[in-house]
Amino acid sequence: MNTEQLDLVFKFLGVVVLVLVILFVATWGGLIKCGSIPYFCDLYDLVLGSPRVAIVFGDSGLGNPEKLRELLLSPDTVNAQSVDLVHIDRVSQGNLKNYKLVIVEKARVLSFDQMKMFVDYVSGGGRLVWIGDAGVETIEDEQKNYNDVNELKGLVTNPWVRIKETVGEYEPLYFDEFLGLRYISNFCEEKPCNTNPFSVGAIKTEPTGNHTLIYGLSPILGLKVAKDRDFAIVKQFPNSSNSNIVLTLDFGGSLIGESGNLGKSFPLIVSSGVGERVAYYAYPPEYYVMDNNYYNLITRMYYGMLGRN
Repeated sequence: MNTEQLDLVFKFLGVVVLVLVILFVATWGGLIKCGSIPYFCDLYDLVLGSPRVAIVFGDSGLGNPEKLRELLLSPDTVNAQSVDLVHIDRVSQGNLKNYKLVIVEKARVLSFDQMKMFVDYVSGGGRLVWIGDAGVETIEDEQKNYNDVNELKGLVTNPWVRIKETVGEYEPLYFDEFLGLRYISNFCEEKPCNTNPFSVGAIKTEPTGNHTLIYGLSPILGLKVAKDRDFAIVKQFPNSSNSNIVLTLDFGGSLIGESGNLGKSFPLIVSSGVGERVAYYAYPPEYYVMDNNYYNLITRMYYGMLGRN
């Protein structure tokens, strides 16, 4: 092989390496999904390691972290290689960086700093699944009557809006805008619920049915819930360009609850953010399996959020 041929080979290899670097960076940043390129997920895992998943949980709220972990690890569903259960008290910004996907559930009470930590995690390239009523209550030290402060009256309009008081000023955190959703209530706080699973309506996919989080799911299915396996009632902001409703619950008529007329349909799965690196599940994904046998939604959550179509 002469000098010109060697030079051509090195230039070709240089181009290949450059393309691979661009693909790795774009995949890490959520701009492309590794599953969109044949065998690239395998190469990506070989270089960076199998994706680590953290299920962050607290002491109250919707969700069953142990069951979710069991389903993610099961060879019959996802067969994930690394899923850690981490209590919110042991979570820091530093150790979140070790995880490709973070799932937050059974964490109704969260502080301003804890919620901001997850926003920063996503800003750094992470992928986040937020479930049910996580973060709708603040810790006792942060509970204040903001109605007594004129400048804050128009800000704290939703449980996911938080205000941190610092010396002489207030720092807002609009977690509702981060999700593109307004939290209303939990279903069983609005209507009496039975201990045994009972039907509440039909779940409907977005028009194409091709979204990665629900791909392969029947367009219309029934949904059963139970008193101890409840779901959150949320509403999308009408002018939200940040969120995409992927799955909807249709009651077939208006839901009249303790808070009045809440409407007839509610988002169940919503994706948001650049590269759809954030997903909100009003109904914990493990409940879809426990009461409805919809295993597909666990599988699609894992592969969809990690870009593995």
